[in-house]
Amino acid sequence: MNAFDFAGRVGVVTGSAGGMGLEMSRYFSGLGAEVIMADINGEAVEKSAQSLRAGGGNARSVRCDVSSVEGLADLVAVVDGVPNGLDFVVNNAAIYAELPDVRLEDIEPELWDRVQAVNVRGVWNCSRVLLPALATSGRGRIVNIASSIAFRGTPMALHYVTSKAAVLGLTKAMAREVGDRNITVNAVAPGFTWTQASLDKISYESELDEQIARRSLRRAQMPEDIVGAVAFFCSDLASYVTGQTLIVDGGSHMI
Repeated sequence: MNAFDFAGRVGVVTGSAGGMGLEMSRYFSGLGAEVIMADINGEAVEKSAQSLRAGGGNARSVRCDVSSVEGLADLVAVVDGVPNGLDFVVNNAAIYAELPDVRLEDIEPELWDRVQAVNVRGVWNCSRVLLPALATSGRGRIVNIASSIAFRGTPMALHYVTSKAAVLGLTKAMAREVGDRNITVNAVAPGFTWTQASLDKISYESELDEQIARRSLRRAQMPEDIVGAVAFFCSDLASYVTGQTLIVDGGSHMI
């Protein structure tokens, strides 16, 4: 069987109303998977799921707030109805677009806590409530979306950089803990990606040129550039790969 044939498999992608999450959902759906698309914007994620179904894909939506276990109740109810368990979870939901550039001493504590609640605790929350379903399938995969910004240490975004660096450590520790349940945990760290959320943060076109100039592959990074790495970690090809981070940024960072 083709290792990238996901027919009969079921997975969750959080933060999938648009951007990378939508592109990943579309890709998995095209590979034959049933994709449960989860997002805090219930109306938007349902429209996205409808667009996948209109194209022949198998997708359904659910509203959720990953920052609390209570906010995941509807997602858990949907997953509990999957007879053979869950094959993969992509923890993509994060706060990013609405974050202003701000010096570390000017970050409001409430904003700091909110970023960590979604970007870090959200990964933990989603993973822990879905662990039983991932264990049931016998081949569970967790992929956490980090960011190459964690390796760069970009200034004026300490709250966001810290949250994504935490995801890297969380990925390693989780991989150690759940390996005995045949669940793998890996991370993908994209660079600056041309989504609407990212472009909304750019004030000058020269900033986009600078992003490209730092890369070995001198072009814009698009959402579809991420999906292959995520699908690999969710596939049978990566059944013996866990605790790893793959940077996907066109060769801007090399470690």
